Amino acid sequence: MEKKYERLSTTRKTKPVVEDNTLDKRERVVREKLARFARIPGSTIFALEPNASPAGLSGEAARLALERHGPNIFATERAPRVIALFLGALFNPFNVILLVLAIVNIATGDKATFTVMVVMVMASTGLRFWQELKSVSQAAKLLNSITTRVRVLRSNEEVELDRKEVVPGDVVLLSSGDVFPGDCVLFSAEGLTVAQASLTGELMPVEKTVRLGLPPPEYEFNIIDNENICLASTSVATGSGRAMVISTGDETYMASIAKDLAKKRAPNIMQVGVRRVSYLLLAFMGVMVPIVFVIQGGISKDWKGAGFFAISVAVGITPEMLPMVVAANLALSAVRVARKKVIVKRFDAIQSLGAVNILCSDKTGTLTIDLIRVSGSTTGSGDPSDLPLKLAYLNAALQTGTRGPIDRAIIDFFKNVPVKSAEDDGSEVEDDVKIEEWNKLAEVPFDSTRRLLSVLVFHSQAGIDEKGLLVTKGAVEEVLDRCSQMYDHASSSSSLSEPTKLDDFKPNKASPLTVDARQRILGTAERLNGEGLRLVAVACKSSVALPFMTLNTDDETDLVFIGLVGFLDPLKSDASEAIDRLAKLGVQVRILTGDAPAVAAKVARDLGILPSKSSSPDHLSIPEDEKDLMITGSQLAALSTDQAAFDAALERCIIFAKVSPHQKLQVVEGLRSGGGGRVVAFLGDGVNDALAIRAADVGISVDSGTEIAKEAADVILLEKSLDVIAHGVLQGRQTFINTIKYIKMATSSNFGNVFSVLAWLPYQPIQPLQLLFQNLLYDFSQATIPWDNVDPEYLAAPTTWNARSIARFMIFLGPTSSVFDICTFLINWYRFGIRDQHSPLVSLAQTNWFLEGAITQLFIIHFLRTGKIPFIQSRASVSVVALTTLVSGIVFAIPYIPKLSAALGMTRPKPEFYGFLVVMVTGYAILVHIVKVIYQRMFKEWL
Repeated sequence: MEKKYERLSTTRKTKPVVEDNTLDKRERVVREKLARFARIPGSTIFALEPNASPAGLSGEAARLALERHGPNIFATERAPRVIALFLGALFNPFNVILLVLAIVNIATGDKATFTVMVVMVMASTGLRFWQELKSVSQAAKLLNSITTRVRVLRSNEEVELDRKEVVPGDVVLLSSGDVFPGDCVLFSAEGLTVAQASLTGELMPVEKTVRLGLPPPEYEFNIIDNENICLASTSVATGSGRAMVISTGDETYMASIAKDLAKKRAPNIMQVGVRRVSYLLLAFMGVMVPIVFVIQGGISKDWKGAGFFAISVAVGITPEMLPMVVAANLALSAVRVARKKVIVKRFDAIQSLGAVNILCSDKTGTLTIDLIRVSGSTTGSGDPSDLPLKLAYLNAALQTGTRGPIDRAIIDFFKNVPVKSAEDDGSEVEDDVKIEEWNKLAEVPFDSTRRLLSVLVFHSQAGIDEKGLLVTKGAVEEVLDRCSQMYDHASSSSSLSEPTKLDDFKPNKASPLTVDARQRILGTAERLNGEGLRLVAVACKSSVALPFMTLNTDDETDLVFIGLVGFLDPLKSDASEAIDRLAKLGVQVRILTGDAPAVAAKVARDLGILPSKSSSPDHLSIPEDEKDLMITGSQLAALSTDQAAFDAALERCIIFAKVSPHQKLQVVEGLRSGGGGRVVAFLGDGVNDALAIRAADVGISVDSGTEIAKEAADVILLEKSLDVIAHGVLQGRQTFINTIKYIKMATSSNFGNVFSVLAWLPYQPIQPLQLLFQNLLYDFSQATIPWDNVDPEYLAAPTTWNARSIARFMIFLGPTSSVFDICTFLINWYRFGIRDQHSPLVSLAQTNWFLEGAITQLFIIHFLRTGKIPFIQSRASVSVVALTTLVSGIVFAIPYIPKLSAALGMTRPKPEFYGFLVVMVTGYAILVHIVKVIYQRMFKEWL
């Protein structure tokens, strides 16, 4: 309602947002139709709709319109075939690897591993399939959320219809609380304000009026902010009016949003990363397996055995425990963030959250408390004075109309104002306004033309010959237009900072309101507007006060201007600290809001996102040094045909003000596709945010948000705070780093084994079953990696999936283990005399390599998990140390367990081999550390 009072700037004119021209045909048709009606006067709108008139449609015309346009319901997009969804979920690269491995395991008789892998595939497929089905249901929930009864005129008679029966051409009767059944154009309005928070996120309802004439030449159509267009799903906040329905069902603006929600969701950064890693492993398998098969078969002439061995090598290359490690990491992180009031809907979003380097957030409720509060009151010159606020309190508390956010803020302020004490310095408002001692005799309600509200009040202790007080508050220019004098605050007290006793106030201490004085007041208003304040002007005059008297607008003349009352949506107490914390984590915050640029700039400035504004003599709302960091929806739309300029704006700007839902979507998609490793999160809670939430790498909503926003989100905050997001970012990074640890350690170790096989093939250095069992033990030792400690430097900046980095790590580190594998082969050759496949001691050679390979793999975990010196500068978690120790004990015990060693084709090693093993493990640790230092100097990274 209080938008009616707001005239924050009297000279700054901004063009409305222009919708982008990159929309599909259907969406463009919706906009063009709305634009046609928006541009013509309200008296001529009926000419554009067949059979329409101010008296409403006839019964026959309504029937024909219903046949032509269909019922006023929103049809969801045709659901894809279930089998297509299922197959798409099943045949992703990683599932393909798991299926191949499952087939290998069943072929080798390992039914237990086969069962585990099939379960993994089924779980992964089921989850992905469910997510795809849910994406289709989001649009339906959005559109079916609108279920209302509607009052319309049919043949000049009022009838009540179900929303689905409303058709284009119907005349809708509007009053407070009514929901618009379709996209409508106004032809009558009395003090009409419309709540559009579900579309724009703006806290204040906006005023809607009837267009009386053709728009000016510079007019640019804007769907949401257009003065005479009201959209489906928005509602009347105050006032009354009549509107003609111009679009229903799938032809509405809301339906165009739902259409985009039904589109297939783009993969997030984790899904893309896993896919690339899967392709890397598949490619590597495709190269190595044939080579091993040909060489092994050529030497042994046992092509069947060579085939099984080559497949075993493929198994060895693949980190089979990756699904388990990823799932455990994500589940553990989900539990941890839940303790911080964060609910994770899609587990893979946790890792993506850790990679985020740009957070796009709305302003209201996230950075601010989502509640208008009094900031203070001033004279027309900007000097502090409590008098305007006290008079505004009389007006707000005694008027009998609907109390909007501004009125409630004033009343709440006086409920909580501290009582003045003798030692106070005069800087606070004195609580001397006893509202029960004042009587309201008459009032002039607000209407959209005057943009004012006036009340005539009389103090209960005033004498019978004393006059009453007419108090008027409203938009700055409208109040000034009715003032002929301005109150002399300086003559009313010894100091402007001293409180004014309202009981002693007399408006006759005034001087003429000159042109210069008026300009000073407007300059003050513009300056305060530039500081992000919403303003209400207050004026009054003495008036005859008689019982049962009435007022009219003619009484609102020759007023005395008193001052200005400022309002703002205050910052959350933890917002600045959270912004600083995110900045230290390498996360940039961008503000996307439907609010005015100056208001957004004030918030950003106070948070340190924008530099503090220096004062300027002309009191510009937005300084020149800030303008390059901000862009409005209209400016953004003007760049939609110039991709380079559009991308430059996305790179440069921190604040995106007065942007529409589709423009929020454009910004998010533009940031994601702009390169530079950008990973984008979007935080919002309204229908207007749903498209951007869904398009982001990580979509975040809040528990108090709309159902559609929550459905589109990956993460839901039980507390709307950036601080909990910062915690989620840290948890996501820990999850990612521990996952990458496993992948890099497993792939480099497995690659080393394959490299060793290719380097030594006079005899089969290890049996397929032994290789699989060794790999299984190693993977089991990695089961506690999700609980491992993470070095602080890995949490300081965003990290993303990088298949090239994994390949480089694998190729660079893998051969280091092969050095000592070859040492084992040489010991077997020269010390134990095992030189070909016909030697009776081949099983001993295979046992020796099994032990050396397994122990070095397990020990070296502590070296590969960190870029620092292990055990000294960085220690693994207790669980990792315990499990690697346990598995090492199992490895040493296997040759001494008769049935198990026989099943694996192993024999007891000679005691002297353990001496060689100690030397090799020590040498391996030294070599790995040297290689690690070289690697980090060359590539400036480790994990």
